[in-house]
Amino acid sequence: MCRRFALDLDWDAVASQFAVDEDDVRVDTLPQPSYNIAPMQNIGVVAQGKDGRHHLTGAYWSLVPRWSASKVLSYPTYNARVESAHVKPAFAESTKSMRAIIPASGYYEWKGRRPFYFHAPHDELLSLAGLYSWWRPSPASPWQLTATIITCPAADEFVKVHDRMPLLAPRNMVASWLDRSVDGAALLDSMREAGTMLSRHLQFLCAGDTMKRVLFISSTGGHLTELLQLEPAMQLYMKTDQSTPR
Repeated sequence: MCRRFALDLDWDAVASQFAVDEDDVRVDTLPQPSYNIAPMQNIGVVAQGKDGRHHLTGAYWSLVPRWSASKVLSYPTYNARVESAHVKPAFAESTKSMRAIIPASGYYEWKGRRPFYFHAPHDELLSLAGLYSWWRPSPASPWQLTATIITCPAADEFVKVHDRMPLLAPRNMVASWLDRSVDGAALLDSMREAGTMLSRHLQFLCAGDTMKRVLFISSTGGHLTELLQLEPAMQLYMKTDQSTPR
């Protein structure tokens, strides 16, 4: 599965890579950089509109099919399995003609309570295969774009961390994947095979071994005053920590 990913990208570069014209980039809807993007938060998606053009815009991460009466379903929809997306009621319509690319810097999988971070060797952009759907709570409400990330069985040694992984979209298959005139059910097997091969080039590390951070929180008043008295000690600790060989 994929329920956390990192996003620190140049949206202009993303638009250029996926042939999105400047007028088709909704900058005001795109998410800010974050290393902890979670389901039901805002993500960026590249998709083909009814006008045949590629668009880059923000979307709600958890696909809500247009027939749903509620934005929150009784089951999670932030991931869709490549093996069954074309037959699942929540994803079948989107698989047929509403597919997307979800750009990411990397993604996380957990082994027990230990997070592992997966990324490209030179931190190139990851193109996660996804689906999208338009949803609104009532006929008088504006439409909202929602999306999900497709997953596939984990490749090779990755299965030691988790048995699923996001499906990567190879560059030579992006055009057909986004093409709304192509029935996505016919693409799933070849996308799964090519995406699995592409994933074998990824690197991963235990995020807990390299990312150690502490967050102090307090109420206002005396507690905050006491907390601020720790600042000189913390500054000294940070200088010492940065100078320690690793």
